[in-house]
Parts: sequence; C-alpha cells; structure tokens
Amino acid sequence: MNSATGLDRRVAILGAGLAGLRAAFDLERRGFVATVFEAGSQVGGRTRGEWCAGHWMDGAWPVLGSRDHSLARWARDLGLGDSMLPLRPVQTTLRTDSKSIPVDGLSLSGAARIPGPPIWERPKLLRSNRLMSRYSRWLDPMFPERAADLDYRSMRDHAVLYFGRGNLEFWLTPEVQAAYGDTVEELSRVAMLLQMKSLGVGERRPASSGLPRRPLLELAQAAAERLTIRRETPVTRIDEEPAGGFRVEAIDADGGHVEQSFDAVVVAVGSEQASSVSAALLTPAERDFFATLEQRPVVTLSVALDSVEGGLPSEVRLPRRTESAVASVLIEPGQPNGRVPEGRSQLVALSRDAFAASSSEMADDVVSKNLLDSLERALPGVGARILTTRLGRGLVPHFTVGCYRRLAAFQRVQRDRRALGRRLYWAGDYLSGPGFESASLSGLRAANALIGDFERD
Repeated sequence: MNSATGLDRRVAILGAGLAGLRAAFDLERRGFVATVFEAGSQVGGRTRGEWCAGHWMDGAWPVLGSRDHSLARWARDLGLGDSMLPLRPVQTTLRTDSKSIPVDGLSLSGAARIPGPPIWERPKLLRSNRLMSRYSRWLDPMFPERAADLDYRSMRDHAVLYFGRGNLEFWLTPEVQAAYGDTVEELSRVAMLLQMKSLGVGERRPASSGLPRRPLLELAQAAAERLTIRRETPVTRIDEEPAGGFRVEAIDADGGHVEQSFDAVVVAVGSEQASSVSAALLTPAERDFFATLEQRPVVTLSVALDSVEGGLPSEVRLPRRTESAVASVLIEPGQPNGRVPEGRSQLVALSRDAFAASSSEMADDVVSKNLLDSLERALPGVGARILTTRLGRGLVPHFTVGCYRRLAAFQRVQRDRRALGRRLYWAGDYLSGPGFESASLSGLRAANALIGDFERD
C-alpha cells in the first residue's frame, strides 16, 4: 500500500458494480482505505449471471469491444488477462428474407454492401469520415459531457440528414442498438457519435466486437477478493460531519443500524438510489439533474442449446421492419474451459425497446415465451434443441437529446463543490454510458478526481 499518497484516508464506496469496484480498486492501489457497501449478496452489477448445465447464462448483453482498453488493463492488473483475453471475435450478420448475410458496418466499403438502403444513398456513406473528423475532438468516453455543444439533434435527424433513411435503418441503428437501444427517434446524436468513435467506423483499422473467454463476473469477483466488501448492507443516508468528512448510515445483514465516518464518499449506485441516499447533501441544481434522468428497460434471454450452432461466434441482427420482438441474437459456440461447453452452443437474444417497454408488467414466463417464438421464426429449429433458458431484465440510462447538456451542467457543479472542499464523488452508467467499459471508466474517473483533490489538499 502506498500510504504516502493516500495518507490512509478512509473512503466509502456505495455499490459493488463495475463502477464501484473499479473506483475502490484504484483507490486502494494509491493508499486509500476503501470500504465497499453492497445492498445485495453478490458483486458485479449487470455482469451477474449463473452457471446452468455447464453454460454461463448472462443477465445482460455480453459483447465487448476490442477498444475497451480500461477493462482489458483492469483484467491484466488482476492477473486475468490470459484467461479472459484476447476476445473471441464476433462476426456480424443481417437476417433478411430468411437468410443470414455477413455484413461489415465498420468499414465504408462493407457498409456500402449492406442490403436494404437504396443505391442512391450509398455514396452518402463517404460523409462519415469527414463528420467524424469534425466531431472527434469532443468525443471522449471518460468525459462524454465534452460533446454537450453537439447535443441538439437526435440520432434519427442526424442520420437522415447526412446518410438517408435507408442507412439509418439498415446500417446505423443496428450498429448502436446493443449499446443504446433502437429508439433512435429520441436518442441524442452524441450517443451515436460516441459509439461510432468507439467502433472506429470508417477508420483504416476499425474496432472489432468480441466475447470474453470467461464470464466478466470473474473480473468483478477477483477485484472484490482484494477489497473490503460489506455485502447485504444497503446505505440509507449520507450526511456531512461538522468537523469534516461524512457519516454513512446503513442497515447490515442482520438488520442492525450501522454508522461509520469517512473522509470521502464515492456514490456508485443507480441514479434513483444515488439521489435518495445523498438527498441531504444535494444542491438544487443536482436535484434537478437527477429528476431529469431517463431510463429504458432492457430484456435479454440466454438459451443453452445441446448442439453446435456455427463455427465462430456471430451476432445476427434483425431489421426493425421485421416487427420481431428480438433485435439481435448472439450465437456462441462452445470451447474448452469457456463460457459454453465444447460441443454445445448458446444464444443470447436482445429484445427491441418497444417489446421491453410493453412487457414490463408481464410475468417472466410470458416474456420468455414471446422471445422464444421470435427466435424460432428468425432461426427455425432452435426450439427443439433448448436445454435451459435464463431471462435477464434491467434498466439502463436513456441518453435522449439534451441529456449531455444537463450532464455538463452537473459536472460543472461537481467541480465547484469540490473546490469548496466537498469530497463527494459520483460513478455510474448514467454519467458515462450503458456498457461495461463505460462503467469501468466512470469508476476510474471518480477515483482519479478523489486522488487529485486529496493530493492538492
């Protein structure tokens, strides 16, 4: 422990998802004493899943990007680089007219060959390089609010203006739907531009999508083994101490009331819980920010199959005009010591936003049946080979037009409050993006800000 840097400062981390664990991990490495409070019995947040019949059944869409450098560095720091990396490449296909056609939406030549857009729209793809060159300097995945000045147009309006409706439906919407959903009519174009930059669209060497060779939960568990985690201990309130620092109140696993004092707090839970537990500390501007945050439901269905489906992992995308409840299907063949047993396969179906919203009141078995029916229509014969299924439900932030401007205002307030000595920090997907890499970057950003403030002190 480098106590000369941290001076043994005590920090409370609320939440043991990837954002909270990443913040705690980096703080501990710099000599701070981190205590993580987790309301549930398990760590990992949306990386959670379960082993069934030898299959790792995900609770969320598991595909990562080859440019997810923060997660990759973290895995290596934890000694997991050899077991999780390199990613297994995922080939992208488009399901149309009962055929799966390999497509490449990252290179311009590949995007031009995607079936669907009218031929007169294809030359418009050449605009993507010029547009990305124009906007790239504002697009930072760790500091997404830097693109606030671009946040006045939706993805739909931007794409139709520059690329045409066909390219919106068959090229751009499928490229972003796994991360930001397919409700592109409301999605900020900043979200689309951030996704395009992360994928390297149009670049000489674009990024590739892939699957970790072991469950991502193992990364979270490896980090937790090195940290002090208070499980089943939800925090109910944070207050400032008269002499400085914070008092954190919680309920422990036995139902007892717990109070502890800390020099700083990192709030790394969902936006609703974050605003609730810190209500006594929020300024009016911060309360307004939390009140305007939007979420969208996400539904996935993991399906274990008793036979091999294909040779390499692939993602099958279904155009919105198919009116399927499923937007994308990930097909993962097994491998030795992997997420799926050798000689078997697994599917992960990602539902459309409209279906996820309409099914919020449905029972799990009804939702699963609807998704299985859509899977059978897209991939005939799947139903006869099913071993088991697992439904995943969750909420993720919805980055609509204007949200990045509000985020920029919120971050300005944070800088002002920190300059006045308030050592309260925030981490979470609502500040960065819905993916696992965004969660890691958010936790890293909070840790860096805290370390910098105490070093200046």
